[in-house]
Amino acid sequence: MRKFSILGISLTDYSAREALHKTERYLHSGALNTAAYISSELISRVSGDEERKKTLEQLDLTVCMEPSILEAADIAANGRIREIEERIYLKEVLRRLVRTHSRVCLLTSTSEVMETLSESLQEYQDNLNLAGKKVFEDYEENVERLMNDLNDLAPDVVISGLPWDMTLDLIKEARRYLNAELWLALPEKKMSGMQKISFLHRIQEKWFQKKVSRYNHEKAD
Repeated sequence: MRKFSILGISLTDYSAREALHKTERYLHSGALNTAAYISSELISRVSGDEERKKTLEQLDLTVCMEPSILEAADIAANGRIREIEERIYLKEVLRRLVRTHSRVCLLTSTSEVMETLSESLQEYQDNLNLAGKKVFEDYEENVERLMNDLNDLAPDVVISGLPWDMTLDLIKEARRYLNAELWLALPEKKMSGMQKISFLHRIQEKWFQKKVSRYNHEKAD
């Protein structure tokens, strides 16, 4: 476990084993716990939004999608980089959900994204015990009705694939309404391994690291 601050956001990095142990406790807690994969894009956007920044910091567990986050925070280790690139935490969580027959509900912004999320999960586990699938655009932004419908499905776990701002806003509301034990937030885009990193992604990583470096220099002055 390593606590760190990046662009003014206080976070904690856990090894895959530590994160899995925490998740297992969440699934027996009797209360909603929240876990989210976070990207450099999310951190950049949230850093300028105090309300969502607070929601992000209050998540029970955050998991880095990209080694560049830990590299920019100067706490990257080879073991952690491998765990991030190989999606060890996600693979093991899904395996556990299958083994325990946990009821899972999928939530996305649109039907198209639902297809993407389903395909992404099937790359890791194709026999999840699905209690149902919900698409937020069908609810015309009526969050309370969405939460009621989710509760009717009685899921143990909600796995979402939503835009980051919608993810944080809905998680904040879910703490008031949702009876599940875990909300696991994945990105809206397909989440596969990082063996093939695009040229554009490398540019974005460099831009993020420069932004963090500039922020740190300004704070030091």
